[in-house]
Amino acid sequence: MRQKYPLFSVKNMPAYAAVMGLWILVSLLAATGIRFTARGNMGWGVALIWSFISVMAGMGIMFGASAVNLRKLRPGFERLAAGAKDPDIPPVWCPVLTMATRAAVELKDDLKVTENESHKGS
Repeated sequence: MRQKYPLFSVKNMPAYAAVMGLWILVSLLAATGIRFTARGNMGWGVALIWSFISVMAGMGIMFGASAVNLRKLRPGFERLAAGAKDPDIPPVWCPVLTMATRAAVELKDDLKVTENESHKGS
C-alpha cells in the first residue's frame, strides 16, 4: 500500500517561517514600487494590501502547481525506487523539481556503481 505524504509538516516550520518572511519582504518591496510608480497618488495602506494579496496569490499558484507536479512525478519515483532501468519520470515545468528529479536519478546511478564495486571486491 502506498504511503501518504502530507503537504505540511511540523518539522518544516522553520522553512515555512522563512518563506513567510520572504513573502513580507517581497510584498513591502512591491508596495514601495507601487507607491513610487503612483507618485504619491496611492496611500501606503492600499499599496500594502494590494501587494500582500498579489504576492500571496503568486505563492499560492506556485505551491499548487508544485503539489500537482509532485503527484505527477510520484509514479516515476516509485519505479526508480523499485529498480527500473528507465523509470520514465515525466518532465515538469518547475526547475526545483527538475533538479530534484535529476538528483534522484544520479543518486540511484551512484548507488548502483557503489554496489557493483563492492561486489567486485568480494
